[in-house]
Amino acid sequence: MNNPPLAGLVVKSSCYGLLLLATLVIFSISQVIGFYLDYYQMNAIYISFCAGFILFTPLVVLVLHPLVFVDKVQQPQSYFKVLIKNVGLVSLVQGLFFIIWMTDAIAVYSIYVDQDSFLAKAFNIHRENNTDFSSEFFWFNLFLGWLFSLLSLVLGVMPCLIARIDNNGVIKNFVSAFAIAKQHKVQFSFAALALAAATLIPLLYIKYLFILSFPIVVSYVFLNISSLVPKKTGNY
Repeated sequence: MNNPPLAGLVVKSSCYGLLLLATLVIFSISQVIGFYLDYYQMNAIYISFCAGFILFTPLVVLVLHPLVFVDKVQQPQSYFKVLIKNVGLVSLVQGLFFIIWMTDAIAVYSIYVDQDSFLAKAFNIHRENNTDFSSEFFWFNLFLGWLFSLLSLVLGVMPCLIARIDNNGVIKNFVSAFAIAKQHKVQFSFAALALAAATLIPLLYIKYLFILSFPIVVSYVFLNISSLVPKKTGNY
């Protein structure tokens, strides 16, 4: 495009539109999962799925990358070609993390929360001590929601962002991400808390609020942490 302001507007509109679409996809998946968990009377494990959704934040944030470089845009579509190249790797890594987490969560739920659940019976899971740890399971998942948010920002969002600004190779990008996160640990901690709250609280208690809270917080957090990345990260 020959008109820079118009090009910037197109990029911003496309980015926020894709973010809203991704939010609707996550929300739809959460409702389907919630329906089947309710059907099998396993509502207590729903929070584990909600915490697990946070692991897909780096994948969702990819659609916002052009916002960081919007002033340099000449052909906005070129950014989405780069986006397509990154989606495969990020989705594979985050998908594996999600599957591993949910497998462990289901096992913990079946052992410590509900031995009468469908899954516990299907896998013949038994435990001698029948103490109910449902309350601990809930708070443990809340903590994991914050931890997953922090890990997603440090291990997912930051390395991809650094690769776009000053790519020094995969290993150095991760080292730079850790160094920046360590230097700004308070900002990252609060950003992770905001992301976890914007995901867990709406999905658990005010489900339609998620459609509004998630994209707003994700975009705000991304734009703030992107400002922490220097133009040259090789010194970290």
